[in-house]
Amino acid sequence: MNSLYNHALKQSQALERDLTKFASGQDLSAGLQGQIAASISSLQRSIDDYDNLSKREMVAVKKETALNRVAKFRHDLQDMRTRFERAKKMQENRRLEQNRETLLARRKPGVPGALDTPAPEYPYQPMSRSAFAERERNFTDHTDNQLDEFITQASNLLQNLTDQHGILKKAQRKLLDTAGTLGLSQNTIRYIERRTAQDKWIFYGGLVITIIILWAIVHYLT
Repeated sequence: MNSLYNHALKQSQALERDLTKFASGQDLSAGLQGQIAASISSLQRSIDDYDNLSKREMVAVKKETALNRVAKFRHDLQDMRTRFERAKKMQENRRLEQNRETLLARRKPGVPGALDTPAPEYPYQPMSRSAFAERERNFTDHTDNQLDEFITQASNLLQNLTDQHGILKKAQRKLLDTAGTLGLSQNTIRYIERRTAQDKWIFYGGLVITIIILWAIVHYLT
């Protein structure tokens, strides 16, 4: 049970660092947002596992301590969720404001980078060849950037799943060794094995879905 607690504590600290980096504006990439979302889900599962084991603790003092830790974990996780959603909303509002200011600047003559060309007499007349080429170039650049962000996000999720699988395997070995040493009941040991098997299928399912997403991105967007 201590191994699960230490694992959840490390996840919480890593999530706090990523969230601070995102909220402060140091890294606003879609990859980091995807990593934070995956870390929140992973931490939620770890807390649930720790909670289930805490309720099966036979020693009253240890059980009370573990349940208090679970309560603190859940409170901290909810706080980080709220901060993440607030930070995403702030960044989105800031991006929309920058786009609006850029659009207004292009309409003002004399402003650096503005488009000084007057409005066409017929607003629905065909675009010039240069304007059409510039529009196509901007669209291509935007698509390339979005594709890079999607691939980065999927790669981070795949790495997160791989790390979680390795950590769960180590935790299983430690728990089984501890269970044999302390002489825990067969029901507890079977619960640990059953939960590990479920996590393994979740890992493989997430791995297959991530590979399919990566293939679809590369196949349809390149």
